[in-house]
Amino acid sequence: MHYFGTDGIRDVWSTLMDGRVPFLLGKALSKGERKILVARDVREHSSKIERQLVLGLLQGDAKIWLTGVLPTPALAYLASVERADFAVMITASHNPPNFNGLKVFGKCGQKLDAREEALLDEAIYTMCSSNLPATKIDDEPVEAEKLSPSLTLTPVGHRVRVVSGGEELYKKHILSMFGRFDGVKVRVDAAHGCYARLATDVFASLGADVSATNDSPCGSLVNVDCGSTHLDALASQMREGEIGFAFDGDGDRALAVVNGKPYDGDGILLALATLLKLQGKLKKKFVVGTSLSSSMLERELAAQDIALLRSDVGDKNVLATMKSSGSVLGGEKSGHVIMLDRACTGDGLLTALSLLEVKKTLGRLPDFTPYPMLEFNVPASSPEDAIKDAAFASKIDKAKEIVKNEGRLVVRPSGTEPFVRVAAECFSNSPDALFEKIKRVFFE
Repeated sequence: MHYFGTDGIRDVWSTLMDGRVPFLLGKALSKGERKILVARDVREHSSKIERQLVLGLLQGDAKIWLTGVLPTPALAYLASVERADFAVMITASHNPPNFNGLKVFGKCGQKLDAREEALLDEAIYTMCSSNLPATKIDDEPVEAEKLSPSLTLTPVGHRVRVVSGGEELYKKHILSMFGRFDGVKVRVDAAHGCYARLATDVFASLGADVSATNDSPCGSLVNVDCGSTHLDALASQMREGEIGFAFDGDGDRALAVVNGKPYDGDGILLALATLLKLQGKLKKKFVVGTSLSSSMLERELAAQDIALLRSDVGDKNVLATMKSSGSVLGGEKSGHVIMLDRACTGDGLLTALSLLEVKKTLGRLPDFTPYPMLEFNVPASSPEDAIKDAAFASKIDKAKEIVKNEGRLVVRPSGTEPFVRVAAECFSNSPDALFEKIKRVFFE
C-alpha cells in the first residue's frame, strides 16, 4: 500500500495537503453519479482538507454532501440511512493535533474490504503526478432530494450540499437501542473531540449522573494528554462508585475505568461476550481479537467455552475475520470494538453504553486483569522495509529466543506512524527482567 494504513490514510496534515492526497482521493472517488458524504473532526485544518477533497470530487459527476463535524460512527450510520455510495471521514482519530487523515467507507457506510482499498490506493498512486487544477465551486441550482426525517440540505454550489441534522439523527438512533441507566454515575473524558458535549448529552438523556472533562471541542487540544490514549488521566479523577469512559478524537473507540482501574478493549470484549452468551446472541461462540489481545482474554473466554480468533492489528482486519467466521463481536485492546448486531463499524459511544448494559444486567462487570505487556516503538522511516532488514530480523529472532515459553512477542510495522511497534507479553506477574532484556535487544 502507498497511502492506506491500518485505518485509512494518515499523516502530518501539511504533508497530506502538499502531496495533494485529499484531492487525488476525491478524484478517484468521483467517477459516476455517486452520492458521497463527507464529515470532519474538530481539528483546525480539517476544513482545509475538506476543501481540497471537494475539489477532487468535483472532477467527476459525484453528488457531494458535506455533513460538517460528526463522529466517525455517526457518519457511517448516516451513510447507511441515506444509502450513500461512499463516505469520507477527515480525521486522525487518536493521533495528536498536527496529524490528520481520511477514512473511507463504501456502500451504505460499510468499511472497504482489502481489495477495494487496494484498488483505491493504486488509483491515487497512478494520479500522483497530476497537477492540482484551480477548480471553482460555482452556484448552479440543484434539485430537491428525498431525505430522512431530521435532515435538511442547503445548496452551496454545483453538486455540493451542506447537510444539517446528522448528529441529531445519530443521537436518536443511539438512544433507541438502550433502556434507562437512572442513578448510574458516569465520568466522561471526551478528548476535546467529536463526542464533546454529545456523549455527555446522551448519557444524561438515559438518566445517568454525568461528570465530564475535556468536554469542549478544540482542534489544538484534541487527544493532548487526554482521551483514550491517556487513560491514566481519567483514572486519577475517578470518584467512588463511578464508571469512566475515555473516547478518542473521532469517537470510534472507547476505553473504560472500572473500580478506579483501567478496563481496556480486552476487558470490554470479555464483558460483552459474557452478556451476549447469556442472551443467546453469541451463536458461533467466536470472539475476534488481534495479535495484541491479551492471552488472559483467551483464557477467560475459553472458560466460557468461547474461542478467541486473532486477526492482524487494525479494525479492518478484525472486521474481515468477523465476517469470515460469522462472529458478531470483535475488537482491539485499544478500545475499537465492533458489534455487528448493532453497527457496521466501531462506535465508542455504543461501546460505552453496551458496557453499562452489561453492568445493569449482571450486577457488575467481569473482573479482568491482563498479563503484563510491554509496548514500545522503534523509529523507522519505512517500517515495512525495516522489518525485512537482515539486522533487524536478527534482533527479532533474538528477542523471540528470550521470550520462549515465558510469554509472547509481536513485532509489526505501524500503519499510521514512522515506527516499528514491538509488544512483549509476560505470562507471570514479575515481568521486569524479561522486559528489560527485550528492550536492550532493540536499542543496544
